[in-house]
Amino acid sequence: MWFRRRPRYDRREVLERAAREAARGRRRRAVALYRRVLFVEPANVDVHRQLAPLLAETGEPFEAWLSYRAVGRAFERSREFAKAREVYRQAATRLPAKLDAWLCVSRLERRLGDARAARAALLEGRRHQRGRAKRATAIFLLREALGLDPWDPALVLDLAGLLSRSGRREEADLWLEGLASRSRGAPLRRVRSAQLRLSPSLGRAWLWLRAA
Repeated sequence: MWFRRRPRYDRREVLERAAREAARGRRRRAVALYRRVLFVEPANVDVHRQLAPLLAETGEPFEAWLSYRAVGRAFERSREFAKAREVYRQAATRLPAKLDAWLCVSRLERRLGDARAARAALLEGRRHQRGRAKRATAIFLLREALGLDPWDPALVLDLAGLLSRSGRREEADLWLEGLASRSRGAPLRRVRSAQLRLSPSLGRAWLWLRAA
């Protein structure tokens, strides 16, 4: 009986071939080779680091995120939080629709003591959530940002608009009313305009006129 011999596996050779293929722009070939190493060493962080951007470029966002996350978590376990943040930021840049990437960037910015950068990461992520399919994600990111900067007028107005378009008009009205009670001058006029658009009525029109 004939038995098929297993192909020889030389780790160093496979990694060198993968690097050459990636350098030549042959991303899919490089991905296949890196995956061959991960089949034997699934927790190899160095391979995940090389593989993640290639997967993002070849249209495999879920697999790319798993590799980015493996690298980020390894840095977090070793308490290298700045390096972990940069990994997640690279993931967010290459996978802008990925909610978890922006949340990880924001979480690590907070851990590193920069609340302003944490808020900015959430808002940058929100800007990438466009269209009806991404509305729930955008709402979630705005809520997180408001946790860092309560009652910011621009955030509340954005959130109220998204809630209204999602059929949650009562909740949107609660946010606007809360913001109105905390606003004066031009910010109050913007809130009253939003309330009038949300629920036109004589009473709302009168409040808008008073603010104007």
